[in-house]
Amino acid sequence: MGKTIVIEINFNNYGMNPNRLTREWISERIRVFRRFTLKSLEAQTNQQFLAVVKLAGGCSGIVEEELAQYPPLPGNIRFGTTAESNLHIASWVQEVRKAQELHPVRHYRDLFIARLDSDDLYHRTFVQQLHDYTPLPGTDALVNQRGYLWDSVQGQMAPVFYSSPQFYVFLYSADAYLAGERIAIPGKGHHNVALLPHEVFKARNFVNVVHSSNVSVKKVPSENRLSREEMKHVLAEFMSEVEYN
Repeated sequence: MGKTIVIEINFNNYGMNPNRLTREWISERIRVFRRFTLKSLEAQTNQQFLAVVKLAGGCSGIVEEELAQYPPLPGNIRFGTTAESNLHIASWVQEVRKAQELHPVRHYRDLFIARLDSDDLYHRTFVQQLHDYTPLPGTDALVNQRGYLWDSVQGQMAPVFYSSPQFYVFLYSADAYLAGERIAIPGKGHHNVALLPHEVFKARNFVNVVHSSNVSVKKVPSENRLSREEMKHVLAEFMSEVEYN
């Protein structure tokens, strides 16, 4: 304990595609979320984290109806608008602090907010890594540069390296975050996170997933592609149930 770990997932709360508010789009993306990302969250060896799945306004009713068609989500995985997600985070901070009352632990940064897309995976030890990690003073972000690209349609996977991918973690004082502080990325997009004071994880901590509903389809590099058995071994490190083609 000692840190509050949050995984922030943007579901349909930004973008210009009007389909993201339709039942058809939402139903398909929930299916994708459950097939991939949910299995990664459920596989975490340390469940002391909160995952907030952020929604656009005006579609909560559809989302609730679609989620009701599946088994209930774990209590630490919550769908909601940005405002509702902020309330969930504030409540989670208080839960963590209450659990620490007998053995308080002080950290320079005590709120770690990790970003994850609603179809990608983190290594099953990632939350534990965050609990164990002590950043240097002045560090604003932790960046995962090494991972895998997995085409779940073609059944292809290869290791990849990105200098500043979408798999990053922002570090806050919980009190400052709850008071409204937010880290601003220079320019636009995750490609500029590495311009912030940051540290890099050495482990291969992410799987970027290509599936039939991707808007932008990436190509798995032809070099160093994994065999079917190697893919199975890798995915066992990221998901509660291995699923591959």
